[in-house]
Amino acid sequence: MGADRTLRVGVDIGGTFTDLVAINPERNELLLAKSPSTPADFSAGVINVLNEVSDDFNQIQIFIHGTTAPLNAFLERKGARTALLTTKGFGDVYVIRRGNRVRMYDLQYTNPEPLVPRSLTCEIEERLDAKGNVLVPLVEKDLFRVLTELRARKVESVAICFINSYINPIHEQSAADFLRRNAPEIFVAPSYEICREWREFERTSTVVLNAYIAPVLKKYLDKLAASLNKKGFNRKIFLMQSNGGLISADEAQSKALLSLMSGPIGASVGAKVLSRRIDKPDLICIDMGGTSFEVSLVIDGKEAVVSEAEFEGFPALTPMVDIHSIGAGGGSIAWSEAGALHVGPKSAGAEPGPACYGMGGEEATVTDANVVLGRIDPDNFLGGSMRLDAELSRSVIASIAKSFDMSMDQMAEGILAVVNSKMANAIRTMTISKGIDPRGFALIANGGAGPMHAVFIARELGIKTVIVPEVAGAFSAWGMLRSDIRHDVSKSFNSGFDDINWNKVLRGFVELEKELESLMRDEDVEREQMRFYRYLEIRYVGQEYFVSVPILQDTTPDVQHAERFKQDFHELYQHTYGHSNPDEKVELANIRVEARGEIAVHQEAQRPELAADPGRMQSSRIRPVYFDGRRRDTEFIHRTALDTEQYIRGPVVIVEKSCTTVVPPGYTVQPDRFRNLVIEKQKASTTV
Repeated sequence: MGADRTLRVGVDIGGTFTDLVAINPERNELLLAKSPSTPADFSAGVINVLNEVSDDFNQIQIFIHGTTAPLNAFLERKGARTALLTTKGFGDVYVIRRGNRVRMYDLQYTNPEPLVPRSLTCEIEERLDAKGNVLVPLVEKDLFRVLTELRARKVESVAICFINSYINPIHEQSAADFLRRNAPEIFVAPSYEICREWREFERTSTVVLNAYIAPVLKKYLDKLAASLNKKGFNRKIFLMQSNGGLISADEAQSKALLSLMSGPIGASVGAKVLSRRIDKPDLICIDMGGTSFEVSLVIDGKEAVVSEAEFEGFPALTPMVDIHSIGAGGGSIAWSEAGALHVGPKSAGAEPGPACYGMGGEEATVTDANVVLGRIDPDNFLGGSMRLDAELSRSVIASIAKSFDMSMDQMAEGILAVVNSKMANAIRTMTISKGIDPRGFALIANGGAGPMHAVFIARELGIKTVIVPEVAGAFSAWGMLRSDIRHDVSKSFNSGFDDINWNKVLRGFVELEKELESLMRDEDVEREQMRFYRYLEIRYVGQEYFVSVPILQDTTPDVQHAERFKQDFHELYQHTYGHSNPDEKVELANIRVEARGEIAVHQEAQRPELAADPGRMQSSRIRPVYFDGRRRDTEFIHRTALDTEQYIRGPVVIVEKSCTTVVPPGYTVQPDRFRNLVIEKQKASTTV
């Protein structure tokens, strides 16, 4: 390749492998790469996988990244030592939380340990009223007192959340400016920069989460940027956000919460794109990697997005694609307790990894079970670039089988049955528990391990169709390249609908759009690439939560359209909750603007290996694979050897570098015109 900036690259770090998808628009090429993750320094894994597609990083035009750094810091409670600065008299808000019972009938339930202990909560003299007027001014000497205390406590990060600052951030701005000026070594996170909505506990929880993980993300991004710069890349890095859009790394460092679910979100974006492409509006997207299993939905061609999320009991007021995650992956460890078999959530990860990796793993994992059953070809793992030691897998599976008085094959199949059941239950949580019948959906399988387990999960749920995308093993990275830059910002109104000052609403929208335009210009987005979408966030009077009502592009928010907005609200409420009450009064809680910088790739790029000599790809192998209690001779076929006219009856295993697809007996598989594998229950008339 030449030295021109032509590559658009998406890189997703998983617990076991780091995936890359690159598109060269000029050559219409789609490149895939996969490399073991490097937990000691994840940025090293990013450089390794980039080296597989280019030796000159100056070729990279756009670099998009999904990282688990902030999520891991939160889950492992390895975030920064954080303090909370709040208004005098409100120091207990974060610790007291809400008074409701989260689990009504669980007498053993306790709230999670706060990320900021009460001893690191500092109260300060200042006060605004409910309209944002200053009642008690902020005094600088109090800030000097707080700074002395923060330094004495060796605080690394401070969250600022003053009462009513969502209406008027003047005091938070002053406090943040003071601390940044006088203590540059301390990360400062005021709530107005990340959340401008009412509900004091939720707003406090949101800014504390951000302050807790932001220094970790900043440290990682600084290291990654330095490594990329050494290799010739000196442009902006973009991160996946939890809302399905992109944000520049510079902006993400101060708003780390927006990228908390950065890793798995790309697969949800990819599923939405795939939904339109294959004309299937309702999809269940599963992403199974080495350590975790994520589920998201596409309904009517759109990803499910929530305005508030919760992470292990901590609420966060930020738009987010609705994703359910459990600890189940190829590296999930099988263990016994009280005579019962369990799988996960503990994982062998990338180091030492499953026993078959030969890196010191001594416990039985899901991957080891698949090797024992013959569903993974040890000689052709990762396209032959990594050889697995099947004897080590047999040893660890046989060891746990003894405690259950089972054969090695029975134990391996039992491990897979347990983990498949866990993953099916995760899908039930996202569907049946919300009144959604999964049998009307197609299952999109991705991730390094997803296509290996998808049919078994679908069978348990009664799902008829499983689709394995062309780039299933790196689908999250592929989805990143289909994402646009996105920012959301809101402004509180709290006005009865009949009393709305529509001129003030219009001015509010214009102010928010100017703010977002400036932000996107800093991210090198041209004005013609910018799109702005306006929303009225409406609720019934007395309610706490709202519904976002979109304003059509050619509609002015004014009194002439007020009735239309109310009607839209009632219809959306009915669609969301199954009921509505048109006779009830409604009120405007917030206005919100969603801004998009349209930089996504939409062209269909080709994988160069698909144009390789077809004769070289036609070779297949027959290996014994264990299905439903016995071994069957099973053909292993390279994915590039398949054509769209070909139905293949299971059992068959389809191999490629980034993943392995297992089609058990009773199912057929056929590539569609987009090179996706479509797996369905075998039909009586099907021919090989």
